[in-house]
Amino acid sequence: TLAKTRGAPVNTELNEGAASFSPDGQYVFFTACHRKDGYGDCDIFVSKLDGDKWLAPQNLGPIVNSPAWESQPCISNDGRTLYFASNRPGGLGKQDIWYTTMEKGRWTAPKNMGQPINTKGSEVSPFLHADGRTLYFSSDFHPGFGGLDLFMSKNSGRGWTPPMNLGYPLNTASSEGNIFITTKVR
Repeated sequence: TLAKTRGAPVNTELNEGAASFSPDGQYVFFTACHRKDGYGDCDIFVSKLDGDKWLAPQNLGPIVNSPAWESQPCISNDGRTLYFASNRPGGLGKQDIWYTTMEKGRWTAPKNMGQPINTKGSEVSPFLHADGRTLYFSSDFHPGFGGLDLFMSKNSGRGWTPPMNLGYPLNTASSEGNIFITTKVR
């Protein structure tokens, strides 16, 4: 099957990418850059499926988006937590992974995931597995093979475990930017 654009109103002549669909398929969270209704260079937007048509995307607003770069959203399986990468002030490094939660119909002020996930380097491309406890991401600072490497951390109930490099052949001397893990078991 050939890839097809989502089309208007989600896609425009500008830069859209890094999409994450809610588990029920009714919402798509994505990055859009240089839009008139943006707060920074790139912001996170959401569009809702209405029947078989996508509604006009809505910027998640100034609580989630900042004058900095926000990108690479990943919605949790329960639809209540949105993880993303940002270079906003208050981080530990160049780019960090942040999260916001849905409370009383609104997204909360983002929180930095902190250590051991974030470092003084760049942590990007968060992907939370459907189990809600396993986070995959890319980093250029945690010990790796070169460039960005893929890592995994588990939430033990008392915090996130130290990130584990996913190793070769997934990681190489080049940069590995993101990963998607299926829920299907063979």
